[in-house]
Parts: sequence; structure tokens; C-alpha cells
Amino acid sequence: MWPSVPAFRSFGNITCPAGTKCELPHCIFSHDAIKAHSTPCTSAASHAIDSEPAAKRQKLDDSTKEGTLSTVPDVPVAPRSVFTGLTPGKDKAIVANKGASTVTTASPKPTNNGRDTDTLPQSVTRPVSPPPKASLAQAAPKPTGPVALMPRKLLKEPAIFTRRLTLLKMLHSFMKPLNDKIARAVKAEIKALHMDSNQLNKLAVDEEEQIARTNPAVYENVLKQRLFKLKKMTPEEWVKERFEALAKERGLPPKKPPPKKVDTGLTPREEVMFLSNLICSQDGLDAHGYVTKLPTTEQLDEARLAQASADFWEVCDRCNTRFQVFPERRGEDGALTTGGPCTHHWGRRVYPKRSKNSGPEPTTFSCCNEPVGSPGCTTYDTHVYKIADPKRLFLVMPFIETPVNDDAPSDIAVCFDCEMGYTTHGLELMRLTAISWPTHQPLVDVLVRPIGHLLDVNTRFSGITTEQFLNAKPYDSADPKPRRNDIRIVESPYVARDLFLAHVTTTTPILGHALENDLNTLRIIHPNIIDTVLLFPHKRGLPLRHGLRALAKDKLDLDIQQGGAAGHDSFEDAKTTGELIRFKVAERWKQLKHDGWEIRDHGVYPPMPPGTPPPQASSAPSMMPPAPMEMLEGKPAEKRKLEE
Repeated sequence: MWPSVPAFRSFGNITCPAGTKCELPHCIFSHDAIKAHSTPCTSAASHAIDSEPAAKRQKLDDSTKEGTLSTVPDVPVAPRSVFTGLTPGKDKAIVANKGASTVTTASPKPTNNGRDTDTLPQSVTRPVSPPPKASLAQAAPKPTGPVALMPRKLLKEPAIFTRRLTLLKMLHSFMKPLNDKIARAVKAEIKALHMDSNQLNKLAVDEEEQIARTNPAVYENVLKQRLFKLKKMTPEEWVKERFEALAKERGLPPKKPPPKKVDTGLTPREEVMFLSNLICSQDGLDAHGYVTKLPTTEQLDEARLAQASADFWEVCDRCNTRFQVFPERRGEDGALTTGGPCTHHWGRRVYPKRSKNSGPEPTTFSCCNEPVGSPGCTTYDTHVYKIADPKRLFLVMPFIETPVNDDAPSDIAVCFDCEMGYTTHGLELMRLTAISWPTHQPLVDVLVRPIGHLLDVNTRFSGITTEQFLNAKPYDSADPKPRRNDIRIVESPYVARDLFLAHVTTTTPILGHALENDLNTLRIIHPNIIDTVLLFPHKRGLPLRHGLRALAKDKLDLDIQQGGAAGHDSFEDAKTTGELIRFKVAERWKQLKHDGWEIRDHGVYPPMPPGTPPPQASSAPSMMPPAPMEMLEGKPAEKRKLEE
């Protein structure tokens, strides 16, 4: 063991590199400088430090505890924050890092001279985007070595050499005129597809070799079909084929063709007539959120009393936390809500597929693929809630039944969609879009100021940003034409409802997806509705339903709602809903037309039974005897005419 006397230590004048964490009982380095700079403590504590290493201690003595506690200042506990309102830029959620216990945000400038440990490095927080993709037109074909116009030798020759050479030269001769024409193109991206003679030789040789390898038994037939196709090919088709070939070489996905338009075989007027066969029956819909009749006064009084007794305590629609709402602001601090920030998962639950040979997998969220029960991945400034009870909705804004409107057009239907945001009165109308059906002409497209104070514009689903909402221009009744790039704002949901009812009467079919949400938000009770949720029901029935995006992909091969965090577009949703209903009209009319149904006289009529109608049968004699008539002087009473 090393001696403890400093005179015998080789490095007694050098400070120990381990400092206070040194665990050696007799260290060869000096610890005097460490003791001089350390915090002064009592003699008992100093003796404990000198006599026993810190790593071997099981507990601290009283003097050490007192010294430790005396050096730690009291940290005041900050009160829970309250939400006082939205400002521009507050609609952006804070996303938590996976694996971190706290939510972090990117700071544009590091504090404390770049030594702030709570801020992520700039290389991590700055937005990283993929490099811009070079278009296929700008990328010219790569130069290749000299290629002779000769067929390549194969292990199994599909034909004799002279026959292959003849067909290869014919293939090259049909490609050359098409290649020469695009050399004179005006657009640079098309002109870049032009190949020199060597590249054209390589293309012809490669294609002939590919046909010879893949179809040796029918080599000549396949190659002759290719020659016939090239002979009839236009320059536009050649350009399209070259673009697809270049995309395949670069590993890019093929360009998807536009979806086919729905053809019902009917005129627009006949399509509107046919909607009478698709009107949804409202029996039993009140059990699934649809409002089919106005609540009574007793029901409203009961809802008002329950709301007053709850003192505006609500349950968060995102994280299920109880919090208090102040519709008219709290007087002491102007707060709108309590409970602090809301951390939650915005995605839906994804249930794993069951398998016999594997163990159970956890249910996850679609937003972050984390299991249910994990901390939320998104944080907002406040908690929010929504109201589903029609009686409570009536207290915020009364329901009305669709009034009779003689000025409404009779030859169209109206398809509409609403976007909602969270306010102190729950989920309120923020945008209203209505289009005519089946022409999809815009009728109404406005932003709407809600009745309550705004808590969250719900950008991820509504597509409305705080800047767009706060900076919107007021609606001009003298210029009511909707403009998608300049959406105006109306002052209340009542004004938006009046604009919608100007195009609707009691007999107008109203179309939409999940119409109970849109009608309840607009506070309308309408008798003639067509809901794609009911037209395309889930195999397990309500309340399960198909989403609009899934229906559009399945029925129309159409990709919608691809904006991600930018939200949905109500015009796109309304137009897609209308096309889904036209798809159902085409499907139903094809079946009825096959059975002999006809559209005439403003209606859809079943077929007449075959054969001539039976002759008119004579009426049977009466079984009652005639009543005796009163005789006047042996003569029947004379009929008298009323004299003027």
C-alpha cells in the first residue's frame, strides 16, 4: 500500500485528476487544492470525508445533511398556466421527440452562448428537406460506348442470325423518324429526349435482345407486333414512352393515370330526378347523432340546469383531462380555460391483425406508431372539448327546420361540407362550402366567425390557419362569387346559414359525408338527405363507418386528403362526396335499367307488365233495395232549378 505521508508521494504536488470523485484510500496525487476550493463544512463532515471514501458511504450524517440542505435554495413552484387566447402562429403544435420524457421545441438562436443544454443543436432542429428532384426532361440520356447495329449472341437463338439482323434493322428504321421529330421540339424537356445515332443503336439492340430472351418461342410474332405499333405511333406517344422508360431506369414510380370520370348514362337533370331513389330514411337516425326533430322546452330547461350545475367543467376531446371553460373570460386574469397545455395523440387507434402463430401485438396510434398508454406525441396550448348532445347544441345556437324557399332552383341538388374549430362553446363552424350537384359549381365558400372565443382552429383537420382566419377579408354581399384563393369571412354562423338556405328548399336533396356533423354544426333539420356513410355502409353496421378518403380510393381510385398536417380542403371533400353519389347513381341505374325502369315525367317508374290490360269489368248491381220516394199527388216531385 502506498504511504500516506506527502513527502513520500511521487506526485504529491500535482492535483488529482479525479478530483472529489477519487476513490483511492491513499492517492499518490494531492487533494489539498480540492479541499481549499470546496464548500466549508463542519469538522465532523471533514473527518468523514478524510477517513472514508464517498463511494463507500451508506448514509449521510446529520451535519452533512444540514450542510447539503443549506446550500440548496428554495425553488418557487410556478402556478399552472392558463390560456387567454390565440395569437398568429399559435396554431402550430409542439411535437415531442420519441424517447424523450419532455416536449422540446426548436429555438432559432441558442441561449447562454450556445451552452443551453435544453435546446437542441441547430443541426438537429433546422428543417432538413430532400434535395430537389431533377425532372426526367432535364436529364439527358447518358453517353455510351460505340454500339454496332448487330444482334447480340444468345445461348438459345430464337431465329437464325440473318433473320434477327433483318428484324433489328427494321426496328431501328421505325425508331429513327420518331427520334428525329422530337429533335425539332420547342420545349427543352422534350428536346432533351433526342438520342444520337449511337444511343439509338443501343436502344434498338437492347429491345431486340429483350424480346429474344423473354419470348424465344414467339420471337418473330412479338417483334412484328412491336414494329406495327411503332409504325402507327405518333410523336406524342413516343415522348410518353421515353418518359416512362427513363423513369423506370431511375427507379421512380410510374406516373399514375388520372382517375376515370364516372359515367351514369343520364343527363344532369335526370341524375337529379334519380336521387329520389337514394333518399335516406330518417327512422332510427336519431340514435346515431342525426337530429330529426326540435327538442322540447322541458328538455332545454333540463340541459340548461345541468350545464349550470357543472359550472362549465368539461372533458378534453383529445386527452380526456377535466378542465374548466370560461365562455366570457375569467375576471381576475382573463383566462378562457384552465388545465395547462394538452399533450395527446392526434391519430386513431390501429388494431393489429390477429395471427395464430404469433403472440398478441399492442394496439398503436397511427400518428406515431406508439402503443396505447404511451405519453402523447403532440402538445397544444390548451385543452378543447366538443358537444354532442343536441339539447346543449340548441342552447348555443338554435336548430331550425329548412324553410320553404320559392327562389331555390329545382333542378339541382346541393352537396356541402363544413370545417370546424374549437371554441369556448365546443366545436363550432369555421368554414362552409356548398356546391351544386352534379355540375360541382361553387355556390358558397366562406370562413365563419364563431360565437365563442377561439381556442384552436384545428388546422390538422380543418385546413384553416390562424393567420388565414385572422387576416381574412370581410364578405361582400355585392360580390358573392366564391374564390378559392381569396376566401372571405362572415360575421356569424347565422349569416353562413342564411347564405346556405338561399340555395335550398324543403324538397332539395342535400348530399354529404357524415351529414349529422355538418347539419348539426349548421343547426339545420332537413327531411331529404343523402349520406355516403349510409349509401356505402360498413359491413358491421353503424356506428362503424368508412372514411371519405378510404371510399374515394376504393370506389373512384382517387387520392384525397393528402395534405397531412396542412389539413383537409372542404371543396375537395364536397366534390369527392358528389362523385361518390354519382358512382352510386350509375351503379343503381344500371341495375334498374336492365329491369326495365324508365325516367319520365319528372320521376323514375317501374316497367309496365307485359300484355294488354284486361277489359273494364261492369259494375256489380247493388245489394241494397232502392229507397221508396215520397209521392206528391201520385206524381214524383219535379226538379226545380234555382232561379237567379
